[in-house]
Amino acid sequence: MTTIKINEQIAFLRKQKGLTQEELANALGVTNQAISKWESAQCCPDIQLLPDIAKLFDVSVDELLGYTPVSPTEDIILAVRKRIESLPKGEDFDFTFRMAAALHTIIFSKVMTADDNNPGWDTDDAIEHARTAEWGYSNCSIPEITTTMRHGAVFFTNNKNLTLMSTDVLRIVSMIKPFSDEKNLKIATALYQLTIQSQDAYATIAQISDKSGVSPEKVWDCLEGDLSQFILEKENMESGFRFEGIYMKILPILSLFDFK
Repeated sequence: MTTIKINEQIAFLRKQKGLTQEELANALGVTNQAISKWESAQCCPDIQLLPDIAKLFDVSVDELLGYTPVSPTEDIILAVRKRIESLPKGEDFDFTFRMAAALHTIIFSKVMTADDNNPGWDTDDAIEHARTAEWGYSNCSIPEITTTMRHGAVFFTNNKNLTLMSTDVLRIVSMIKPFSDEKNLKIATALYQLTIQSQDAYATIAQISDKSGVSPEKVWDCLEGDLSQFILEKENMESGFRFEGIYMKILPILSLFDFK
């Protein structure tokens, strides 16, 4: 008997469809709380609802219950999910990055080999270089997708869904501007390197100064000034600093660019 549970299947299929719990609830004529309880395994859907749920997700009831694979593609995704969940902490993240690097190199190689004059790349070799942050720069931009890999960062975007409103443009300009200053970028990089290994790690002014090569006075001015919007400060006997969680991604994203 399969180990896939209906709560896991519903949550997985809902996300694959890009639906929120509220949207799924409205489509099925149930409450948000019902969807939440299904997905958290507090209860199961009424048996009379199973055909409607299966129809909404374009699967059979057996597939919904996990008795047969949902589809070849989704079966692969479930297999990857199981693999990641089975790995000990540390190895799971390394495997996840290797998967992202593999997807990048596979797509990139496929586009390259479409040109008869291009032999493509050895995917395994490229993944190993990416894993050890030795990789240079590679970018594939086609109408359907853009994928970029440089050093230890991999990026994907669905080009059909990329839109920027005026407010988005202003917000991005405001966010990126502080990092155009060399001193700010050195300090930010040092802070990132000192704290990325642990969510509880904070770096002192002295540590950031030593790591960045910027004087303690200038480090303090920068953290209290241009970079203050991105920083969390922990005050005790000696103040400590780290990037706020949502801003930890800024430096890896910036590192993707191959500045000429």
